[in-house]
Amino acid sequence: MIYKQFRKITMSAVLVASITLPSVVKASDTISISLSKAIEIGLSKSATIRIADKEIQRVDYSKKEKFAALFPSVSGSASFSNALIKPKMYLPVAFGPGMGPGYMPSLFAVDNTFGMGVALNVPLVSPTLWESLKMTEVEAQQALESARASRIDLINLITKAYYGVMLVEEQYKVLNKVADSKEQNAKITESKFKEGAVSEFEWIRADVEARNAKSGVVGSKNAIYNSILRLKLLMGLDMNVNIVVEGKLSDTESLMYRDVLSIDPSSFDNNSDLKSLDLATSQLEHALKINKAGWWPTIMASYNFQYQTMGLNKMALKEYELFPVSNVGVSLSIPIFDGGARVHQDKQLQIQLDEQKDRRESLRQTLKMQILSSLDNIKKTLDKFESDKEGLRQAEKGMQIAQKRYEVGAGVYLDLTNSELAYIQAGWQYNQSIYDYLSAKADLEKLLGINTNIK
Repeated sequence: MIYKQFRKITMSAVLVASITLPSVVKASDTISISLSKAIEIGLSKSATIRIADKEIQRVDYSKKEKFAALFPSVSGSASFSNALIKPKMYLPVAFGPGMGPGYMPSLFAVDNTFGMGVALNVPLVSPTLWESLKMTEVEAQQALESARASRIDLINLITKAYYGVMLVEEQYKVLNKVADSKEQNAKITESKFKEGAVSEFEWIRADVEARNAKSGVVGSKNAIYNSILRLKLLMGLDMNVNIVVEGKLSDTESLMYRDVLSIDPSSFDNNSDLKSLDLATSQLEHALKINKAGWWPTIMASYNFQYQTMGLNKMALKEYELFPVSNVGVSLSIPIFDGGARVHQDKQLQIQLDEQKDRRESLRQTLKMQILSSLDNIKKTLDKFESDKEGLRQAEKGMQIAQKRYEVGAGVYLDLTNSELAYIQAGWQYNQSIYDYLSAKADLEKLLGINTNIK
């Protein structure tokens, strides 16, 4: 029974450690990284962050594209037409004294028409265009916020992955310590068997448990390897680069309470979801202003210059005389009636704005609930940590006492196995409580839109 429990805990440690986590230098080098360094590398190499940065560049070019509408637009043109059915031209003529002027058909028909020139248009008053330009500022802010959200998510994942590597490394140390103890106990039991102090069955059981413990240690090493691969993947590192994480979970003990006190859970204005919702609301407000601006007149200035000519039964351009034509003008466009389409669009946008207000209030309540839940998790993990820390100290002491008693013949092997099982359980709970605290703290920082691990 005890052997089955030990094997179950060993295999559970390997399995849980391998799934607890959700990647400059030469591949042959081994580099030691801190959490802040891991985050720095991840932010500089992650494909997700590069995509977000490119989106910012795209929005910037889109902004410049819309601002180009404020500048004059210049276009050139050239045209040629040939008359399939020749038109007649009527010219005024005088018929004689007392008869007055009259018109008679021209004897000349126009075959070909040539024209070439340039045109220039400048918007003088365009309320819709001006409001559209203001919309681009909101779009730029949305791209920046989207990039910030990507960074916050990546920091959260890297932080958990980093602490996850520490967790499986600490579990490895616990299993390895028990494996060494079992190997030593197996040798002691073998000596006692040869002396006739214990049965062959007890020696065989001790030997099997020692070998199974070594197998568990090998599996734990594989869990460490897989967790480091996940960390390198998140960091954007080459899989062949060898890395080791600095420190251990127990190093964070002295910082636990200080870190919690440094976080202000009452302010979540930096939450990325809340900021994105506010920007979406601002975009709707500008869309409403753009739609209302459509009621206002627009004024455009224009200028064009052309050379024109018409030909009579000839195709050669050199036979023609080009005449310059130039115009300058101002056009006024006043919207009068559109069937009520714009009115209905205004009402739709206003309803969407009202919906956004309700969404914001709902999101704020959800965030408050999540923050309170995170704080409660942190409080519980801190309470559990204190108990697990004392439990580990007692379990280690109990295992040492059981080993000495068994060596001198004052204890039985069952007591020794029980103490080792208790030590594994205590070590697992102790390390898991630290990881749970660090994970809950990372989730709280993500909710608040902050990070205390960036130096």
